[in-house]
Amino acid sequence: MTLTRLFVLATLALALVGGVTFYAFFASSERTILARSAERREAVASRVETRTDAELGVAVKAVDDIDRAIRFDSIRVDDADAVEARLFSELLDHDTLSDVALTHAGPEGFAWQTSVFRKSADDGKEIWTRRIRRDGNSLVSEIRRRPSEGGLLAVPFEREPGTPADPTKHPTYEVPLERENYGRLIWSDLSRSELDAARPVEQRRVVLTLQKSVEDARGQPFGVLRAALLARTIDAIPRLGAEDVDPGGPAQVFLCDDKGRLLTRMHPDDPHETYGNDLRVPESRASPEVAAALLHPGEGGPIEVGGVKWLVTFREIKHSQDWKVGIVVPEAYYTRDLRELRNRFLLMILALTGIVLVAGAAALRPIRRSLARVVDATARMRRFELTPSTTDAPLREVAEVMEGVERAKTAMRALGKYVPIDLVRELYAANREPELGGQLVDLSLMFTDIEGFTSLSEKLAPDALAIALGAYFEAMTAGVRSTHGTVDKFIGDAVMAFWNAPRPLPDHPLRACRAALACMKATRALYASLAWKGLPPLFTRYGLHTARVMVGHFGAPERLAYTALGDGVNLAARLEPLCKQYGVAALVSEAIVAAIPAADAPSFRLVDRVAVKGKHEAVRVYELLEGERTEAVRLYEEAFAAYLAREFTRARDLLVALPDDPPSCVLLARCVAMIANPPPADWDGVYVATSK
Repeated sequence: MTLTRLFVLATLALALVGGVTFYAFFASSERTILARSAERREAVASRVETRTDAELGVAVKAVDDIDRAIRFDSIRVDDADAVEARLFSELLDHDTLSDVALTHAGPEGFAWQTSVFRKSADDGKEIWTRRIRRDGNSLVSEIRRRPSEGGLLAVPFEREPGTPADPTKHPTYEVPLERENYGRLIWSDLSRSELDAARPVEQRRVVLTLQKSVEDARGQPFGVLRAALLARTIDAIPRLGAEDVDPGGPAQVFLCDDKGRLLTRMHPDDPHETYGNDLRVPESRASPEVAAALLHPGEGGPIEVGGVKWLVTFREIKHSQDWKVGIVVPEAYYTRDLRELRNRFLLMILALTGIVLVAGAAALRPIRRSLARVVDATARMRRFELTPSTTDAPLREVAEVMEGVERAKTAMRALGKYVPIDLVRELYAANREPELGGQLVDLSLMFTDIEGFTSLSEKLAPDALAIALGAYFEAMTAGVRSTHGTVDKFIGDAVMAFWNAPRPLPDHPLRACRAALACMKATRALYASLAWKGLPPLFTRYGLHTARVMVGHFGAPERLAYTALGDGVNLAARLEPLCKQYGVAALVSEAIVAAIPAADAPSFRLVDRVAVKGKHEAVRVYELLEGERTEAVRLYEEAFAAYLAREFTRARDLLVALPDDPPSCVLLARCVAMIANPPPADWDGVYVATSK
């Protein structure tokens, strides 16, 4: 971790601790505010419930008062004018009532019905009366159309055309008289008033009706009393309840049923539509947040609509038909001020943190520059860029670190001259020490040797010999490394190298061949250069083979060597001296040739089938050619094929045309010997080498 990062992290940690502490405080405060907001919404719901009970109580009181008057005979029910007067009085006393009606039926059936009602929902001052009575075997309807604020008897009745329907056949009469409902207050759901049956549907008022069966003073069934409330009365309840508790607040309060359907209009012009047998306000008229709350009626809590959080409360209204009051309030209404304070505080923390960071960065700049040099030096060392660097630094501690890095680089450079640099890189990257042991790996191996080096060494002084041999090994090493090979060791004037370890190289047989060719080219360039100081050129022999061998760290625990061991290594070592017998520069095994794709392969010449010294199995050996295959190469391989087929005379005749080709001369001598002394019948053409 860098010093700058450590400083930044420490500063941020302090800022974070402070921020978290205050954030926890604000979160606790927010929870308290939201808990109190829930109490406020419950208060609104309670107030709406109270108002709903009060408004519904208007109809209840009207019905109970008239019922009591009938039972105690304070109304002469046989006097139609007296009944009308009492009903008229109820509408005058309660402006939320839409109509009050009393229907009487005797043992013979329907007798009469008196309904006192407001002309329309919009004009509540015109109160009319409709009276339906039996006239013989038929029913007649009469209506008294009072003017605005007209008295009880301001105008006479007028007969209405047509024959009215029997009111006792309507559910509002039949249901209250059922056994389980007899004598009970029965609320109906929102419906369109029967009094407006002659009007278009959209003009008919929407009412909520209360029915009750009544008895006369003798306790005998008398009929059914009905009172109706205007729907606009219900519409106003949520708004008034909210104003009582939270005047001017943004709460949206509404009434709905247990199916999530709106009972109250959110706007004065919202229509009512029929859903089954019920009238409801279309959901499309609700705001998106109210519509979302209605998806789960009765389930309060937070919701999110359009990226805005809303708080929802539902409360069941007692003495209703499973109605609920719903409240939807934006969460920000309660938490806005607290969150603004929190945001200002966070901005203050960020500003202070920024100031500290800027000041600290200015103070750390010279330290960073010094440490950057250390980081750069170690990074270049990890990349094995081991060139020396200066150790000067303004800080003494940094200068000491740079000196230590330079000493480590010096040691690494020295180590790379004794062991393969790729191995050093691998151990460095893995951060591990070499351990005794190895693993089986497919390797391509190369052994080289200088022909006549002993006679050259006898002619040169030791220093001159060391310089010449150093230049030679430098050229050979460059050729091996040009194909990412590993120089295992120098054995006198010999070189051992291999490919595919420690760096994996899938095409290692091809790389080994290209390395041998590169070594030939590099040494020729060396011999022609001034650095060779006019010494005679050397001739190097190469032996190449690929096989699965053991590669790893071998030796004593305190003194290890990274090398390869195994039968394949021995075969590669035996191929190099065979070059002398055939007069060629490089011999490769058939395993090498078989492993190289034909499209990429260099030029080869099949030389012989040989069982090297110490081996019983024969291998085909090939000459690695520096150039293209020539006619001489083709004739040789044709002669060798004839040789293997025991056609020695034919092989001899082909080979005599190649007197300047060393392998041809070797094979020609064999053919002459075979002609003179034919081999036994089990002869398989294998040449058994008798020397290393």
